Amino acid sequence: MSNLPVRQRGVVLILSLIMLMVLTLMAVSAIRLSTVNLRSVANAQSRAEAMSTAQRTIDLILSSNFTDNIAGTAQTLTVTEGGKTYSVVVPRPCLVRTVPVKNIDLNIALADDKKCLDTLSNPYSACADTIWQIQATSTSGWFGANVSVTQGTGIRMDNGAVTVYANDAAYRCTGT
Repeated sequence: MSNLPVRQRGVVLILSLIMLMVLTLMAVSAIRLSTVNLRSVANAQSRAEAMSTAQRTIDLILSSNFTDNIAGTAQTLTVTEGGKTYSVVVPRPCLVRTVPVKNIDLNIALADDKKCLDTLSNPYSACADTIWQIQATSTSGWFGANVSVTQGTGIRMDNGAVTVYANDAAYRCTGT
């Protein structure tokens, strides 16, 4: 018998090409999956930053004495967060509800309550508790995140100012 090589049929080459194809498809799938995950994380971060800018804007309004100039509260601000610029639109706060305060509910030891005390013959004080709604909508031009945050706050106000706001439909909330 002679030791001549057996005729090769190319099976190893075909199997190698199939394995290479499978590995290439797995690598492409992994790259696509990581790209989708990266986009999801970037969108979530952009949304969180937009929510942060909206909440920060509401906090800024609440820390001011916004009831002195409610009409002037409506504005559009540009806020930078995380290296991105957000446009925050704040419509005018609206009055949700007013509740008259009775004289017997006042603590005259407190200066704010003492100024509300009306005549003893009148059961109601010169003040009312009000509930205001403030909304801020933050939009990112980068990823297109759009977040709207609504917050309420209670403020004790003079009845004269409360009457003006309560009787003007432009200051009352609709749909609440």
